[in-house]
Amino acid sequence: MSVISKLNKMQGMFTKKEKKISKYILDNLDKIMHMNTYEIAEECETSQASVVRFAKKMGYSGFPEFKVDFGKDMGRREAKEKVNFVYEDLKDGNEMEDMVKKVVYVNSNIIQDTYSIISTEDIINSVTMIKNSKRIMIIGAGYSGIIARDLQYKLRELGIMAFFESDYHMQLSTISTLGEEDLLFVISQSGKTLDIYNLVKEAKKKNIKIISITQIAKNPIGELSDINLHTVVEKNNFRSTALYSRISQLTIVDIIYVALITRNKKLAEKYIGDAMKIVSDFKID
Repeated sequence: MSVISKLNKMQGMFTKKEKKISKYILDNLDKIMHMNTYEIAEECETSQASVVRFAKKMGYSGFPEFKVDFGKDMGRREAKEKVNFVYEDLKDGNEMEDMVKKVVYVNSNIIQDTYSIISTEDIINSVTMIKNSKRIMIIGAGYSGIIARDLQYKLRELGIMAFFESDYHMQLSTISTLGEEDLLFVISQSGKTLDIYNLVKEAKKKNIKIISITQIAKNPIGELSDINLHTVVEKNNFRSTALYSRISQLTIVDIIYVALITRNKKLAEKYIGDAMKIVSDFKID
């Protein structure tokens, strides 16, 4: 996991002083490599010891090791930024070819950023939990609901009893029928959508297993989940229309889908083959 991803992930674990140090680092990425603990402490109005403790809390032996990892991270980011295709640059009058390149560039970066924060162990545990569950209820609202429905299609294609319900009252009714052998799979970028959170609380009361896909930052839905898979943080840009979260969520769903296939290739090939044959019978020659 990259240093910046770690900083974002650990926000809920930092003390007030540590949050101030973290914010300064994130706001001054281009300066940190040229600063020592004394200079950072001065800027953050804290002590050198606090900066060292901050580095150790992040899993490093000290600030020098933190800077080495940070330098590698910055090198990767600079390589990405050599092509300055960012969403904020899209303006009326841009050539279509430039716009196409920018969208493709942003999407590829989202996938790479998602990869940098994925926990292989959590993917393995999620696949095991899905395979061992009797029924899987999938929920999500807005753009997350689109990804939730895609997950339903993929799981059903593999012969797994999964269902997606978008109506809140039907969701409440359905959760009341689930038991400990079942699974609630939640997709919510913010991890704070009230209706979804209330459904997760109901599931928790019934000891229903919960897997969630939420942003990497600390959030209430993620905290209630048995397994919390992380997506990249959404950019504050109206043009994105949930682009970051949607691509990131879909990447995780695809990873789970392929992982399930590799667990039992013969059975997966049978279910997928049967589905393709049925669908082909309804297509025009």
